[in-house]
Amino acid sequence: MAMRKIALMHRLFGVCEGRTCRECSNFVKGKYHDRTLCKCRVYGMTHSEASDWAGRWLACGAFNRTIDRGPVIRDVVPDRQRKEADNSPLDGQMMMEV
Repeated sequence: MAMRKIALMHRLFGVCEGRTCRECSNFVKGKYHDRTLCKCRVYGMTHSEASDWAGRWLACGAFNRTIDRGPVIRDVVPDRQRKEADNSPLDGQMMMEV
């Protein structure tokens, strides 16, 4: 099962008790066509729904800080790609070389 976006941020940066993402300077809210989109600069700003953010979430340790690293979303590997990359044999499975 994939880790939720905010859970990953909490794992990487810790938790900022008593604050929500909406209060953070890294929280960006804007209009695109007829929709209001919310994003986190630290997690990553993409045109995909995969980077949509909720202002009600408990803030992470990057609260109101400038983070000198690439977007976190680039480090995320979807479960299906992770399974494809793992070509190790199963228990009892034979390996044949060609």
